Amino acid sequence: MDHSFIYIIHILFAGPLLVYGGYAGKMLSEKYEDNKYINVFLMLMFVGVVVVLYHAYKYGKIKGYIDY
Repeated sequence: MDHSFIYIIHILFAGPLLVYGGYAGKMLSEKYEDNKYINVFLMLMFVGVVVVLYHAYKYGKIKGYIDY
């Protein structure tokens, strides 16, 4: 089974949605001076970036762009 569709969905939608959610939450926390959960939003952005990078690597490997 070819998982390229799953990788593309994660690269284009899931990862960026996590990054945006973390960014929006961080901005709202700063706007209302509620820094209680700011680290959670930073980690959410980090997870989004990791999701995009991981699935881009897996997609490149399955398509033969990455040899090792």
